[in-house]
Amino acid sequence: MKKTQYLLGLVIGCSLLSASVSAKDEKTVASVNGTPITQETLDAYLSVVNRSRPTKIDPRTALDDLVVTELAIQQAKKEGYDQREDVQQKIKEAAKKILLTAWTREKSENIKVSDDEIKAAYDKQMEGQSKDEYKARHILVKTEDEAKAIIKELADGADFEKLAKEKSTGPSGPNGGDLGWFKAQTMVPPFAKAVESMKKGEVSKAPVKTNFGWHVIKLEDKRAAKLPDLETLKPQLKRMLVQKKMIAYIDSLKDSADVKVMLPETRADATEKEGKKAAEAPAGK
Repeated sequence: MKKTQYLLGLVIGCSLLSASVSAKDEKTVASVNGTPITQETLDAYLSVVNRSRPTKIDPRTALDDLVVTELAIQQAKKEGYDQREDVQQKIKEAAKKILLTAWTREKSENIKVSDDEIKAAYDKQMEGQSKDEYKARHILVKTEDEAKAIIKELADGADFEKLAKEKSTGPSGPNGGDLGWFKAQTMVPPFAKAVESMKKGEVSKAPVKTNFGWHVIKLEDKRAAKLPDLETLKPQLKRMLVQKKMIAYIDSLKDSADVKVMLPETRADATEKEGKKAAEAPAGK
């Protein structure tokens, strides 16, 4: 037998061996004191190990790892480790995680999402998307008076790019204040609102205040935004809808269950509960 990678085998192999279910028609590739190791377990182990290694290991080396792992498991049982209370508790927790993972995965896979539902989700998402993109420059300064003085200089014929390089404190200053193409919602609200109200070639008539300082903006161009098509977003929208349906299903289980909470209610819990009641109350009441 070749020298085995004991640590790797014990960590990964243990989980694979404990999770595997031996079928009668499954090919056995090794036997350790009468306990079979199947081809399926070996293949799964090779798949996991070879994804995390720069060089692949051969099947015989991988099988050696699994043999050592099985020997260690058997020895641990002989020494009574599987009967210890702390180990039993960890086994129960691991079993819960395995059960939950299997249930969640299969339940999610069986949730049906129609094309109409995906189209409705797409339309709703596109409603919140900006229909336009903007190309602008700006000059950022610390005070409103500085910004007003710059607006006056521009009105008197000063070059915007030159002033931006000289006076802007923003990172785009060295590039003449160029912000490139952007959608309004990617900017802070006061800046976005100002840009949306401007015409192509226009300079903001008054300084625009944001948490970064005072801005003087020049809108250089405007174009229709290219929105992602339905087919591109379909997988993402389907996952989102499946998740929502799964959450709704779990909420229904909670609503129909006999749940008793003994933990004392905090002030935050009470505030949240009152907020939900207010949101669910009919209008005008």
